[in-house]
Amino acid sequence: GEASDWPDDVFMQISESQVGRAVRTHRWKYGVDAPGRDGRNDASADVYEEQYLYDLEADPHEQHNLVGDPAYRTVADDLAARLVRRMVSVGEQAPEIIPRAHA
Repeated sequence: GEASDWPDDVFMQISESQVGRAVRTHRWKYGVDAPGRDGRNDASADVYEEQYLYDLEADPHEQHNLVGDPAYRTVADDLAARLVRRMVSVGEQAPEIIPRAHA
């Protein structure tokens, strides 16, 4: 297809060391994992917790995790919704994603 038909994000499933999911856009990288789940025994989860949010333009080496920062809540919410859509598109049930509180 034409390049304009391609998605503008990448969906990742992390399933060896943990049960995790992530989505990456040109600018952002956002990831979640399922606490208490083992990637060797659990394929997915009903509940995930936010783990990271990186601004790849400002922080290409991913040194400053922005997850839980109130200034980036709207970005995290948008990426969480995008992640859930991608998970559903590959056959998973829509999970609950628990936002991380600001530390």
